Amino acid sequence: MNFNNLDLNLLVVFDSIFDEGSITKASDKLNLSQSAVSNALNRLRYTMKDDLFFRSGDRMQPTPAALEFVGPIKKALELIDGTLTREGFNPAESEKRFVFCTPDVAASKVAARVVQTLQEEAPKIKITNIALQNGVLERLKNHDIDFILAADPHMVQEMESPVGQRFDEYFDSFEVYRDTYRCVARKGHPLIKNNKISFENFLAADHVFISIDGISNSPVDVTLAKMGRKRNKMVSVNYYQAAIEIVRETDCIISLSSNVSALVNNKDEFDVVSLPFKSDEFSVKMIWNKRSTDDPANAWMRGVLFGVKDEVFL
Repeated sequence: MNFNNLDLNLLVVFDSIFDEGSITKASDKLNLSQSAVSNALNRLRYTMKDDLFFRSGDRMQPTPAALEFVGPIKKALELIDGTLTREGFNPAESEKRFVFCTPDVAASKVAARVVQTLQEEAPKIKITNIALQNGVLERLKNHDIDFILAADPHMVQEMESPVGQRFDEYFDSFEVYRDTYRCVARKGHPLIKNNKISFENFLAADHVFISIDGISNSPVDVTLAKMGRKRNKMVSVNYYQAAIEIVRETDCIISLSSNVSALVNNKDEFDVVSLPFKSDEFSVKMIWNKRSTDDPANAWMRGVLFGVKDEVFL
C-alpha cells in the first residue's frame, strides 16, 4: 500500500462510517452529500484493497481488515487534531480516550486514583485499560496504546523484539520505582516456619509464575541459575488475580515484588516473607511514545500519573 498519495480526508470518512454505521449518518456528521461519502469510501477501498464495510440489515458493518485499521486510524486522526489544536487542549472539556496497558493488580490501584482526578478535573475524558500481552510495544509505537506500566521482567520478550531493540528511538519512560522480590503463601502454609522459608523448602515448593508468554524468566530464576539451582514453576499465568487465587486456595507459593505483595496482602490474608537468598533489583517503568512527549494531552496525563504514583506505590 502506497500512502504517499493518500488523501487524509478519506480516513475521516472511514472514521465517521465506522462510528455511525451508516453512510447517511456519516454524511450528515461530515456535512457532505451521500454521494461524496460513497465516492470517498470507494477510493479508500481501492487504496486499502479491501471492502472495509458491508451492509448488514440497516447498518454498515466493518470487515476484519477494517477492525484492524480502526485503532491506528483513530490514533492518527487524534494526533493530527492534537497538533493542529495544540494550544486549545482543555482537560475540563476534552473527550479524549486514553488507553493504558498495566498489570491487573496495578490497574486496580492506578485507575482508581486517575478516575478521582478525572471526576474533579476532566469529567469527559475516558480511560481504557488492557492487559500486558505480546506486541504491546509495537502497539504503543503505532499509537494504539498511550501508556505502558510494567516491570522489567515482564518486558523481556518485548525488549528483544525489533521495536524493543530500538527502544530509545521510539519511546520515552520514567522509573516509577525499584523493587525486589518477596515470597507470598497462604496463611498457615506448611513450608513457612517462624515467618521464614528455608532455601530447601523454597526449591521444594510448587511455584506459580506470572509471565506474558509463559517462557520468560524473572530475576529470581536468573539468581537461582547463577547458583546452579532451579525452582519448580508448576503453573504459569499472565494475570496477577489468577495467580493470587491459586496461592490462596493451594500450597503453591509465588514470588512477587515487595510493592505488589503489599497491595495483594492489604487485608493480611497471606504470609509474606523474605526470599531465602538475595535476588537482583528490577525497575518498574511508565513508557509512552516519544512522538507524544510534546502533545499537551499526553503531557497532562503524564502529570496525573506522576502525581498519583507516590499514593499508589510504596
